[in-house]
Amino acid sequence: MAMNDPIISALMSPGAPFEVVKQGNIRVFKHAAQNMADVLNRARAFADDEFIVSGDERLTYQAFFERADALAAHLIHDCDIAPGSSIGICMQNSPEWMIGFVGIILAGGVAVLVNSRGSGQAMSRAIEDTDCVIILADEKRAVKLTDSGCETPILKASELPTKAMSYEGPARHSEDAAAMMFTSGTTGTAKAAELSHRALIHGMMNTQMAMAAVFQKMAAGYGIDVETLRKQMPQSCSLLAFPLFHTSGCSAVFLTTLSMGGKLVLMGNWDGSKALELIEKERVSTFGGVPAMYWDMFGSPGIESRDLSSLMALSCGGTALPLNLLSEMRRLFPKVFIGAGYGMTEMSGAISQANGEAFLVNPKASGIILPMTDVKIVDDHGSSVATGEIGEIWAKGATLMNGYYGRPEDTQKSFSDGWYKTGDIGKVDKQGYIYIVDRKTDMVISGGENIYCAEVEQILGTHPAIKTVTTFGVDDERMGERLVAAVEISSPVDEGELTAFSNENMASYKVPTDFMILTEPFGLNAMGKVEKKKVRDMYLKAQGISR
Repeated sequence: MAMNDPIISALMSPGAPFEVVKQGNIRVFKHAAQNMADVLNRARAFADDEFIVSGDERLTYQAFFERADALAAHLIHDCDIAPGSSIGICMQNSPEWMIGFVGIILAGGVAVLVNSRGSGQAMSRAIEDTDCVIILADEKRAVKLTDSGCETPILKASELPTKAMSYEGPARHSEDAAAMMFTSGTTGTAKAAELSHRALIHGMMNTQMAMAAVFQKMAAGYGIDVETLRKQMPQSCSLLAFPLFHTSGCSAVFLTTLSMGGKLVLMGNWDGSKALELIEKERVSTFGGVPAMYWDMFGSPGIESRDLSSLMALSCGGTALPLNLLSEMRRLFPKVFIGAGYGMTEMSGAISQANGEAFLVNPKASGIILPMTDVKIVDDHGSSVATGEIGEIWAKGATLMNGYYGRPEDTQKSFSDGWYKTGDIGKVDKQGYIYIVDRKTDMVISGGENIYCAEVEQILGTHPAIKTVTTFGVDDERMGERLVAAVEISSPVDEGELTAFSNENMASYKVPTDFMILTEPFGLNAMGKVEKKKVRDMYLKAQGISR
């Protein structure tokens, strides 16, 4: 979205729900709550509406808050939690995870969202790095933590209190830390991004404003006003597939749904067929996933015979939406709003988004820069480049993190005069569309030419036989580095055909020198991203090349 979008401009105008004012050198929503507790408490008004569906368990908003209040009271009265204390959450997606998060916030604590899919040692390190005073863990994670030698007290999910006592949560300010989320760590050691109450709230409000704009566009399409449309529509329902310890799962889905009175459907381990079953049974209206999840669903037997008519919006997160996947989405769901964007933990979620027609007219872009976010593209010296030129993406805004907890040197390296250096390479056009070319640390230099892996991957992804692709550089005595492509295929294809396709569609210096063709899926991290280092190591081992 951009400031010149008339619907967005109206939503942000004086007196409108998302009115914007200047605060220092950033823009903020005038009517934003001062802290997350205020946001959460407003959701109590949805008392009897259904909130969470998890297997056979179903919780209304009232039942959910009764359990969150019980935990908050326990943390304050029995655990002597001081305002601002770090409290870890080490669980798989579950009602208890969400109860834990809300209980921590209501008690005035800082919720530390630990990657529950990591090893016991990795989780223990994250807990130690963030000075957690207590951990909320499910049985499996509790065992892992104990076995790893973690000495921080553990409160098991099965032992969370259910009877509420009266309590008074401490006042927290907008700049105070509310949560810590860890960077994915695909290119290095994971760091804890400290997110303030203001950052989380504005990240949620960005999503809410985007949804409000979609509603207005839908209403206009039907020839009715927005309120009439809302009254005619059932309760919104989202299928939660992203891990809750990630900003996409926590902020964009969980917290946004809670703040708007929607319903959340949880599933255990990811399964494409099960996801379709839940969409049909629970009348899911919105779903966001990574490309691998969509391919799993689209390849499920019987998808054509299922009633998936409740779906209104689909989005892709974690990585760019491949054009071949977009084509399949449009074939299966011609009337659904499709969207994509670009964001990161350090910015509490999205930096850019585009939905519906705004996305379809330019699907190669990663959305339009959000009006509440400032972005500039800079060269190696930190100077802004001309519109359309490639450089590193810098961003700032109300959603920006306070810094990396306990890592002042990393924080200092990542900032320049209030701007966050994303480490991503991209460009912005005159319409405000942003294009992600590559990670700064992931660029391959071959024969003096810069090769951006993401660009090559996008082109290769249009080949009908390729389902998933990743590219990486390996050392080469003559060229310095050479580019290798690893592809997961859905139909037979040989290296010669892929090389010919590459030569037809990209400059010769960008054509991979070697293709590793796989019929099995890549190993993915928790956010569905291909872990290039592991794929590269697999390639080197197969070639007999020592690392």
